[in-house]
Amino acid sequence: MGLGTMAFAQQDSMRMKHKRHPRIAQTPEVRAQKMTDALSSKLSLTADQKSKIYAINLENAKQAEVKRNARMAEMKKEREAVRTAWQQHDRQISAVLNNDQLKTYQDLKKERMDHFKKRRHADYSGKRQDKKVK
Repeated sequence: MGLGTMAFAQQDSMRMKHKRHPRIAQTPEVRAQKMTDALSSKLSLTADQKSKIYAINLENAKQAEVKRNARMAEMKKEREAVRTAWQQHDRQISAVLNNDQLKTYQDLKKERMDHFKKRRHADYSGKRQDKKVK
């Protein structure tokens, strides 16, 4: 039992460490150089091979960055579309309700948002914070 607990503790520690130190975006040139250096140290590349492989890695890293930026732009567009649809939905619901119902509806929305914020900022201990203790 002690080893299992230790393994979970280590996993939690690794998750928390990752959360505290997000990746820093690197330029394609830096990524290409790191990939080239890694291959060079493992394969004992000549200077000529190293320069050719750097060029290949650089081209690959540039293409990957273009694709990554396109994906990020598409995701942003999708989030905006969902947000717009939800706002329209909310306005339609609100237009149907009387003042008392509208106040209750707004309270329910706030509870739901608080719930999601709590889950989003959960401590990765494997325990859900939103469950009630009996």
